[in-house]
Amino acid sequence: MNPKDYEDYQKNNVKASKSQLKEYIQIYADMVKKLKSEDAIELESVKSNILKAYPEEIYFTLIDELERPVKLTLTEASKEYIIPVFTDIREYAVGSAKISKLFLDKLEMKVISPEDIEKIADEDEYFQGFVINPHSQNFNMNRNGSF
Repeated sequence: MNPKDYEDYQKNNVKASKSQLKEYIQIYADMVKKLKSEDAIELESVKSNILKAYPEEIYFTLIDELERPVKLTLTEASKEYIIPVFTDIREYAVGSAKISKLFLDKLEMKVISPEDIEKIADEDEYFQGFVINPHSQNFNMNRNGSF
């Protein structure tokens, strides 16, 4: 979500803002379905738009009672995990309701920036990346913000 949109949301409770990143991911997903290959040259400009938009937005994630981000482990035997992030209030509302059913803890919303995600990546070797809008777009980025 654009930081200005978030300010409007806090001030006026406006929930209609759109994420530029969300739109790029949707274009990317639609193109992948048509092209049948993620390596197609036509996707390169969309990929660069996603990478360019990512640091310009803020995201929402879920934290537990100790203010730790919700972690989705990659396998039952592994300590490696990803964190879910959401691009806007609507995505957060849908995704958090579904994720909350999986946890017994009281979960709350936290605003998280690309810098916050970078800090987690620097401090925790088990952090493997994040999934954007897991219940609609389900777009994965690694710990470095790449696909």
